[in-house]
Amino acid sequence: MPASSQHRDAAARRPDGVIAMRYETTAPGRMMARAGTQAALWLCLPAALLAQVPEDSQTLREESARPATQSEAPADPAPGLFEMLGRITYFTGRLPRPVLEVPASVTVVDGQDLQDQAVTDMQQLTRYVPGLSVNRQINAAQPFNDFDGFSMRGVGGNRVLMLVDGSRVAERITDGTRDYLDFSFVRQAEVVGGPASVVWGADALGGVVALRTVTPDDILQGRERGAELRSSYDSFTNTYTVTGTFAQQLSERLSMLIGYSHLRANEPRLSNAAPNGGLYSDIHGGCPRDLAAGATPCNEFDPTDIEMHHGLVRFDFRPNDEHRFGFTADLMRRVTALDFNQNLGNTGSASTYVMSDQRVQTLSRQRFALEHEWTPGGGFLDQLTTTLAFVPHSYERSGERRSITGGETSVQYDTLNLYEDFFELDIQGVRRFAVGGTRHELTFGFDGDHTTTDYQRLTRVVNLTTGSDVTTRAGGFNFANATTRRADIYLQDRITWADGRFELTPGLRYATYVIDPRPDPDYVAVPGSEPQRRQDQALLGSLGARWRVSDQWTIWGNVGQGFKMPTAEQLYTSLDGNGFDLIPAPNLRPEFVTSLEIGARGEFADGYVSVSAYRANYTDFIQSFYNPPGTDDYTYRNIEEREVWGIELAGEYQISPDLTLTGSLAWQRGRQRVDPASAETAANLRPLRGVLGLSWEVPNSRLTLDAYSRFASGVRETASADGFRPAGYALLDLYARYALTDQAAITFGITNLFDTAYYEDSAIGATTSPSLAVARQNPLDLRMGAGRVFTLALETRF
Repeated sequence: MPASSQHRDAAARRPDGVIAMRYETTAPGRMMARAGTQAALWLCLPAALLAQVPEDSQTLREESARPATQSEAPADPAPGLFEMLGRITYFTGRLPRPVLEVPASVTVVDGQDLQDQAVTDMQQLTRYVPGLSVNRQINAAQPFNDFDGFSMRGVGGNRVLMLVDGSRVAERITDGTRDYLDFSFVRQAEVVGGPASVVWGADALGGVVALRTVTPDDILQGRERGAELRSSYDSFTNTYTVTGTFAQQLSERLSMLIGYSHLRANEPRLSNAAPNGGLYSDIHGGCPRDLAAGATPCNEFDPTDIEMHHGLVRFDFRPNDEHRFGFTADLMRRVTALDFNQNLGNTGSASTYVMSDQRVQTLSRQRFALEHEWTPGGGFLDQLTTTLAFVPHSYERSGERRSITGGETSVQYDTLNLYEDFFELDIQGVRRFAVGGTRHELTFGFDGDHTTTDYQRLTRVVNLTTGSDVTTRAGGFNFANATTRRADIYLQDRITWADGRFELTPGLRYATYVIDPRPDPDYVAVPGSEPQRRQDQALLGSLGARWRVSDQWTIWGNVGQGFKMPTAEQLYTSLDGNGFDLIPAPNLRPEFVTSLEIGARGEFADGYVSVSAYRANYTDFIQSFYNPPGTDDYTYRNIEEREVWGIELAGEYQISPDLTLTGSLAWQRGRQRVDPASAETAANLRPLRGVLGLSWEVPNSRLTLDAYSRFASGVRETASADGFRPAGYALLDLYARYALTDQAAITFGITNLFDTAYYEDSAIGATTSPSLAVARQNPLDLRMGAGRVFTLALETRF
């Protein structure tokens, strides 16, 4: 992370006990008026209600709450190192360990960093994490300006596992989204590079992005009660958020937390997109939309209104020192209303004129979980954790389109619903023991879920001129509903010897996967390709190693495997259409990866440096909508292979007690081959991305200044000869934080200070010879990054 951990941890220990959190804004006048009003209200609260925030060290609290894992802390850290790098990873090996001690590449971002950087969406999380990216969706099939999933190490979308408190996030379908994340209550985010299927099961091909939400202890910090209020504003999407969290120690053994967050936002506003939409419009002689009819220009997103409500409730009960029971209810609902104005007027058909087109998307993710943690004083087990969770997801989309065709006026109503509900059971045991001169930490357990996937699509056309009313079910795209059962057992043994200087961690997972199709009456099977039950098993292995060469230097390495089963959409898509057929693909093979990574870390009194190199070989990638030559069929198929290799570098140096330099860098290359007879081509990847940061805590003041430079190289080769190859760029971000009182702070920031024009990674490989329809629906310049953005933040703690 480019943000200085030392500086932020030091700030957390100031007498005022406050770290400023960033809140973003749009128009400066309105921004300052709202911010000032809220600040005045918060700062005028009775002083008697404001409790002094005690010294905060989240990682130490976590370890003290888990006596069985106290041995994870470094035995003899370098002086000053813990302040700079006191980060704990929970998802790399399922047990908490300091980041610099794991034989893997992992980035940990604590909740304070997320708040300081005004993170409110998936793309903002990637801002200072080179090697991690996410694409904003701009296509006409999914026009809501949301995100399709994280990408890392050459793979993206559903191939990166997303977790919230250990529970899975639903996958994206072709005409859907994976934008189910909200960061209002996140206390820590982790990015684990490389396959993690031995630890977390299927889908973790490229890596894991995992979030942990706040607990009562995070707010209470040893007090009887505590609360936080935050608000933010962002000028890029006109985002305004308000978040409140309250925790109470109800008794000596029982505590609770309740939180609520509200967000309003609009469509992104690009300051550097060409007025005509860029290259595509140049090719076709101007923006091909019907601007005279009020269509959205090719350099703008359609008018959008977003509103989100997010609630969190937690109870923590400790009847004695050996048992802890927890209950969590996490409910998020986001509604996006969009005027699909790009579709107004003549849309390519001379006989059809669109008068209005309105769309609404409602996303919901909920999690209800019971957790029991048992740490017996003796016996076979040192710790047993059981989590039972119900995690329903819903994606509901509706539309109303009014048009005139051949002199007849009609209204088309579209409905699309996707429901994916997870019933999860995770049982994890830990046993520590010694054999001869070796010490063992054995982690083992069961990881399974029962998932139901239901897809509905309905189109109703009412002809206001003739009075006809026609309803079509499952038109255009459809796949069978399905039930998926995953039941895995895993075992991992961390073996150390020679006073911890040597470490070896072998791991195994036996994974089983069953997918049962449940076709409803709307499902139309192509004759001879009826959906079939699918069952698979896999034995996966991993091996990590670590050698502490000296008090400062450590060499590490790992070999890992990952796999991803085909989804119900990929196996059971079926449509007997007019002019083409969508054909199921019941014989798809699971996607698979084998990865090798080696690295070295140096830990010093004033900082650290870390470098690693990896090579990942992906096989049996599943290709969407493949058209077999000589047919009008579209289906899915396995392609041969993709190989990605790269180098990652990170470091931090404390120049002086008040000045800290940070940096991180990710370089990668990749090649792919569709089948043995095909030529090898480049993978569509950004070769180099990096971040440099400088943080200055101004002496004898409450002011902290941060500067970050984000940079990336240009793209020189793509998978296709006509793929777009964006140039490199360098951006500068500035932040200033000021503690107004002992309990309140304000932060002002500017990202992309010089309003530099650049393209996001989603533009890599986009066609440079677009059809008229592609140019109209997906203008290239909508893939540009944000220009100059102003941010304002307010926070108060009780």
